[in-house]
Amino acid sequence: MKIKFIYPKFDKFLDTYPDLAQMPAIAAIWSFRMPPALGIPILAGLTPDDIVWHVQDQNIEEINFDDDSDLIAVSYFTPQAGYAYEIGDEFMRRGKTVVAGGMHPSMIPDEASRHCTSLCIGEADTLWQNIVHDFQNGQLKPLYKARQCPSPNEISSPKLAVFDETKYDWHASLVSITRGCPYNCGWCNIPIYQGREIRFRPIDAVAEEIRRLSGKEFYITDDVITWNRESINTYMLELCDRIKDYRVSMFLSGSPAMNRDAKFLNALAGAGCKNMYVVFASDAYSKMFYQKNKAIWDKCTDLVAALEDRGIRFFGSFSVGYDFVGEEQFDRILEFCEQAKIKTAEFFIATPFPNTPFWHQLIEENRLINPINWKKYNCANVVFKPRVLTEEKLLDGFLYLWNEFYKDADYREYLATFPSLYQKAEHLTKSQRR
Repeated sequence: MKIKFIYPKFDKFLDTYPDLAQMPAIAAIWSFRMPPALGIPILAGLTPDDIVWHVQDQNIEEINFDDDSDLIAVSYFTPQAGYAYEIGDEFMRRGKTVVAGGMHPSMIPDEASRHCTSLCIGEADTLWQNIVHDFQNGQLKPLYKARQCPSPNEISSPKLAVFDETKYDWHASLVSITRGCPYNCGWCNIPIYQGREIRFRPIDAVAEEIRRLSGKEFYITDDVITWNRESINTYMLELCDRIKDYRVSMFLSGSPAMNRDAKFLNALAGAGCKNMYVVFASDAYSKMFYQKNKAIWDKCTDLVAALEDRGIRFFGSFSVGYDFVGEEQFDRILEFCEQAKIKTAEFFIATPFPNTPFWHQLIEENRLINPINWKKYNCANVVFKPRVLTEEKLLDGFLYLWNEFYKDADYREYLATFPSLYQKAEHLTKSQRR
């Protein structure tokens, strides 16, 4: 038996706005290619040893519709859905069996099921082997959904070396520590997809996973691990102590409301944290930031300093387009970046992903832009009607932020903590000089 795992294409910002590639600083941060998310490595690790499998990433190669794979497995997020549907339709037209899963099909299964033979809803850790077994025995069901989320011990580690690193620019591995989220932020689908209880993976398994990455960059994909909760703090302090001698370069993520306790930040720095990706979105803390609440503004400025003082680069990710702030948001973001001396930042347009509270709000208010084109749901397009701004002003403000922030930027500074991206930028810059 042969399985083909497919990671569909998603349109990057430079695909949407190729003119911005003329600015080297923006091209350097937008043009890199990185391996797919954790879904396929987890499925590969769960696949029985006697089954042959291979991966095709549509972002770097054309899909081969003529190979002899028996089962086609497509894993995708919302920005990939348009391409995923095309892939599923074409393989089924050729008589192939297609299994689909991932965040997007789990959020909108009725639509996604029209483009595959069988659909996996939710986390696949306890489902994938059943799917493979049923297919082998001619008993594949049209729908698979676990009765409950996988327990911490059932969460699978991703298989290593699934992708050919020579085809990518950023070679950072991905590590997941938790599943689930208790909050219900309007734009986020994690609580719907993974449940509202935080499940910590066994710390021995996580530490061993990181040990195998000794000397390398890796990205911990969970925002919750930087929250100021006792259970999280206890877990992370122990993990940091376990991995502090592993010579790793960690990329973490969180929100502006993250834990800023000195002991916690010192532990992260001591364990090899080099970058903190902080997302300003629609949560209550971010909302007060955008409205320039002085106390929150000052705390955010202090957070930048606290991280940078410990050798951790603050990577700000700023959303635009929510209803609680108007045209002043663009200059306000730039003002904060200048005041806090932020060197690395990105900007994205608020995007209503399926089945989230934000999505349902916009449907009720008839503010989605139809017909829906999932390829535009990459956070670089205006896909709904803003309440405070016009669609044109929102898009203009988004592009203005990128141009203004990076107009005088030096990649040697803003990519200094990303070794592989730094090398890519050097190559790109030299090529543009020729």
